[in-house]
Amino acid sequence: MSKELVILTPNGRRQKVHCTPNTSFLQVLEDVCEKQGFQPDEYGLKHYNQVIDLTSTIRWSNIPNKATLEMVEAERSRHETNVTIGLQFADGERRTADFAPNTSLFDLLNSMAPEEFKALTHPTILYMRHEITGVSALKEKTLRQLGLIGGRAILRLLNKAENATQANVSTVYRRPFPPKEEKETQERKQSIPVDNNTAGPSNTQPSNIQKTAYTKSINPIDLIKKEKVEKQKVETEIVEAKPPPKDIEPMEVEEIETKTNSSTSVSSQNLERRLMIEEEVTFLGSQKAIVFTPKDEQEELDDLPDDFYELSVEEVRRLFRDLQQNRLQLENTPLLTSTKKEEMAKQSSEQRLAQYKSAVVRIQFPDHVILQGIFSPDNTIGDVYEFIKDYLETPDKPFTTFVTPLKETLDPNMTLLKAKFVPCVHMHFKWLEEEANPKYLKKEVYLKKTASDAASILASKYRAPNRRKPSSSNPSTSNAGASSSKNSKVPKWFKQ
Repeated sequence: MSKELVILTPNGRRQKVHCTPNTSFLQVLEDVCEKQGFQPDEYGLKHYNQVIDLTSTIRWSNIPNKATLEMVEAERSRHETNVTIGLQFADGERRTADFAPNTSLFDLLNSMAPEEFKALTHPTILYMRHEITGVSALKEKTLRQLGLIGGRAILRLLNKAENATQANVSTVYRRPFPPKEEKETQERKQSIPVDNNTAGPSNTQPSNIQKTAYTKSINPIDLIKKEKVEKQKVETEIVEAKPPPKDIEPMEVEEIETKTNSSTSVSSQNLERRLMIEEEVTFLGSQKAIVFTPKDEQEELDDLPDDFYELSVEEVRRLFRDLQQNRLQLENTPLLTSTKKEEMAKQSSEQRLAQYKSAVVRIQFPDHVILQGIFSPDNTIGDVYEFIKDYLETPDKPFTTFVTPLKETLDPNMTLLKAKFVPCVHMHFKWLEEEANPKYLKKEVYLKKTASDAASILASKYRAPNRRKPSSSNPSTSNAGASSSKNSKVPKWFKQ
């Protein structure tokens, strides 16, 4: 989706520029200066007296299509410096180096990760939702074209297929298309004429029936609004049904009762499945170990409209109110000593230990298979390592585990409670010595996979907090306190 911008130059001319959402404002300024004969280092861009950051892209600027930008003289000329690039790999490893802004991404990868770059079939660089895929595109794209002329930036190196969609960005769920049979029944119902002038059984005129044809193009905003309305309807149906007023006909009362009965039957089925979930899964051994492959049912959208990111007045007020509450909370928080902080941390760990009696540990392997086990908060990281070795193809081979987003090395002697892995943690597995075709789990383990929804229900069952009520105080002391308080309220003149 291309955009058109109008640049007002210092000599009074208007220059039209066609660009994409991933184009940086620096590239727009350089194109205009090259056509009009100006030095781009001595000028900047303004939109309604607001200076634009030239390193940002048009996608995140909130500038509408066919907007007019003004070229103004910069307070000081820009000087390009080396850019500190942090290259992050798929396994969480990160390397840093300094490069000139005119360096191409192809030369950058050959300098920082030559071996990893050669092993990728479809190398892809991801920066601020901007993807550069393929060797030819990496040779043409430079850091300057990404808007990087100084400072620091993080680039992600991925191996992405040619027809794959955008990776690791926020998405909106799409409803699956109905099968052909349902679609045919909908078309038949739409073809039947409806007479709105005929009266119903209660001598009342029927309401207008809205006919909506199913189309493949779905507006995400309308879809989100429709889901909110349906959610509110379900919540109102679950509430206990009140006796209907006299104005409601018997046919309408029967429809309300059938809806409430269907909602309660669905909730009872979910509760029954949760109680009998251990009969549905396939346990591998100790610690209630199971293996499953997560589902990836999210469909990516190519691009959302600009008004999707615009905030309403109510949302701005809510954000401002939250900021005020956070500021007041920080201002009113007293300063704490180190001993007081240690005491509070100890109390929080004791509360967590009393609240949760088990911890769900998940280890994800590079082949997207997840090994899940139930542990006690007192178990150590070393116990988890021994648990993993029982299911590895080569248990004697050295390996490591880490958590994201920070790639931290885990201490084997640390307990799960001290590592803040209670009630659940998601680890990642990695061989210390990489191979061409690595093998991870045993073959018989892959044959005993559990459904992903059943694994999720089992995990939610064991990571649920303990619902035991706190122990009540001694009744004798409470009665004594109550009697003393009553005696203290009696006036002196009444005792005499």
